[in-house]
Amino acid sequence: MTGVTETSTINAALAANVAQQPDKPALGTIWDGVLVWVTWEQLHGQVQKRVAELGEQGFSGGDAVEENRSNEFDWIVHTLAVMRIGATLVPPGFDGRLPGEPPPATVVTTSGTGAEPRRVMLSHENLLANARALSEASGGSGDELRLTFLPFHHLYARTGDLHIWLLRGSRLVLAESRETVFRDCQIVHPTVVNGVPYFFQKAIDLADAQGLSLRELFGGEIKRCYCGGAALAPAVERRFFDEGVPLYTGYGLTEASPVVTVNTPDTHKLGTVGKPLPGVEVRTADDGEVLVRGPNVMLGYWNNPEPTAEVLKDGWLHTGDLGSLDEEGFLTITGRKKELVVLSTGKNVAPSRVEAMLAASPWIEQACVIGDGEKGLRALVVPSRDRLRALIKRERLWVWSKRRAVSHPRVREVFREAIDGALTGAAREEQVHDFFVLPRGFSQELGEMTAKLSLRREVIRANFARQIQTIDKR
Repeated sequence: MTGVTETSTINAALAANVAQQPDKPALGTIWDGVLVWVTWEQLHGQVQKRVAELGEQGFSGGDAVEENRSNEFDWIVHTLAVMRIGATLVPPGFDGRLPGEPPPATVVTTSGTGAEPRRVMLSHENLLANARALSEASGGSGDELRLTFLPFHHLYARTGDLHIWLLRGSRLVLAESRETVFRDCQIVHPTVVNGVPYFFQKAIDLADAQGLSLRELFGGEIKRCYCGGAALAPAVERRFFDEGVPLYTGYGLTEASPVVTVNTPDTHKLGTVGKPLPGVEVRTADDGEVLVRGPNVMLGYWNNPEPTAEVLKDGWLHTGDLGSLDEEGFLTITGRKKELVVLSTGKNVAPSRVEAMLAASPWIEQACVIGDGEKGLRALVVPSRDRLRALIKRERLWVWSKRRAVSHPRVREVFREAIDGALTGAAREEQVHDFFVLPRGFSQELGEMTAKLSLRREVIRANFARQIQTIDKR
């Protein structure tokens, strides 16, 4: 590892890498299946050119600068240039000047899964402290090779890939697209990959379909995978470990820059999201809410003092997540306070936990659990198209449309078995009493999912109101 961790900002890490290893390959891009590298010196030249362009446009330290997402390489260059001139990187559509001196390093819009999106102000200290702590906890070295495909406007990718890469002076490759990730693994042979639960479940499905091991699917050199953004089914985590591909889960939120806890090669416990990062404190309130304190906690919400006061109390960030700490200090997340399903029996159910178990079934791509005020849970499930198509062909089912395919009695019978199998061992209140197999998946374009593929439940309920009514009438 280079001496980059002594720098005062994330951006300053670039200059340190240029000084220490100017000719080393730094950032790779894939074009039409061909990997192309730029060195640290070449990347620095690109950033300097953009700095000059921004200077000619008259940007100053307090001006808000819009993200440039024409492509990931250009976004990285733009981001480093913006931070170098002391301006603030902000979300598209952001208006107004930032209060105080100096301005924060960035303003990041939350995903808005359970409430209106808010603009989180993060300082250089927030970002650097979180990246340093994550680098220290996760192990590895400057020799690692990362393949990244997650969107950089989400802080998970920005910290877990971009900032760690800069601090370590390692190598980072941008996937050609999210659709080509596994092909790109065969080109790049990465040692580290960050992803979300849906990605790792798809990896298992693809490996099974192609008759490959997970190690082969990821290019043969994979050392560590990290998962965040939502609940991961223990069965998925166990499958990766069983095949010699460690999959380490973590927990965080934008307001914490974003990583709070993580499982690592040295400290790992299946089914948990790991221990707090160095310098980060975690405890739970009387109602089970997870509270966080440390140098990674945000400055506050932009121009929104009341919500800021609601979540920042006595130096602790109130996350809105529910969890528990065991005697060894491992954190388990049990759900969101605002998302708990309260059954008519009085039992509270965390839908994300049930959805993760359902999505671990090879028959189910996605699931959304509902049931407030009902005797039991109901679920909207998105089928694996390949498995559904194979079932229809194999058993010669008479279907003439997508709607008929998902409502055919035999299809419902198969999915009933799949749901019951996925929930074997789950609590009684976590069992799904009825379900609807959907003809399409949940969509980011329709507002049903966030950029990190978390569900927006209210939008899903509205968009699939007819299907929910069908369940209610049974």
